[in-house]
Amino acid sequence: MAHAQELRPSGKFVQDTVKIGEPLQYAFSFHYPAELEVVFPDENYSFLPFEYVDRTFVPTQTDSVTSRDSVVYTITTFELDTFQSLALPIYIISTNEEGEADSIVIYADSDSVYLQQLIAQLPDSLDLKENTAYLDTPLQFNYPYFLIGLGILVALLLIVYLLFGEKIRRQWQLRRLRKNHEQFQEKFARQLEQLRQSPGKEQSEETLVLWKRYMERLERAPYTKMTTKEITKLPEEQALKDDLRAIDRSIYGQHLNGELIGHFQHLEKHTHHRYEQRYRNIKHGSNR
Repeated sequence: MAHAQELRPSGKFVQDTVKIGEPLQYAFSFHYPAELEVVFPDENYSFLPFEYVDRTFVPTQTDSVTSRDSVVYTITTFELDTFQSLALPIYIISTNEEGEADSIVIYADSDSVYLQQLIAQLPDSLDLKENTAYLDTPLQFNYPYFLIGLGILVALLLIVYLLFGEKIRRQWQLRRLRKNHEQFQEKFARQLEQLRQSPGKEQSEETLVLWKRYMERLERAPYTKMTTKEITKLPEEQALKDDLRAIDRSIYGQHLNGELIGHFQHLEKHTHHRYEQRYRNIKHGSNR
């Protein structure tokens, strides 16, 4: 797909300025050979420094040679930078010599928008008014006693940390790890139920992204940025090779079958096993 490198999507902000929290439109289009299969970013993509709100598709325009797809994204920002930029990617889906799904990422040129400040600049001088009314002044704060008390408190906290700091930190890590896993299990169960009721490419992709995001936090590895081939090269993930490939076929090849739920259940069982291993490691003083 050498000619894919010559293609470039176009992305522009519809307006030049924006206020904090105000909806902002970003027009994104791609003109490409009709035989290619392309994927636009969805709500799971990180639009930083902006936040995703909605998107509107324009029907594909196709002739015998080329196609043109367009999407208008509605985003917003709560950042305070004066100029804020965005450059979205296009994913061109292909199949390698081994029959595995792969993709090429092409980014549009970066476009910027100006943040309109809501607070006007204060004047250099202020018109002050005199007030000669009596003002009762409170007694002076007793700083020596305050500093002595603060010193005692710091010393006590230091003693507690030296005696129990590692145990407290470990318990806090275990509590956070357990909470994250419980939240993942609830979300994954809901996602699987939706997939059972409405099997399709989008539901499969959302379920896989949910799994990748949790594994990224659990294993401290960039799962969301890795392809199936890269994930299965990890020593702890080689057992998932067949499951991930089958799920890829359902997403990119639209080969849906009754075993799809089973493949996702294998991912969930594997994730629970990796969670238990990490829980035991932290409990016994190891971060791996």
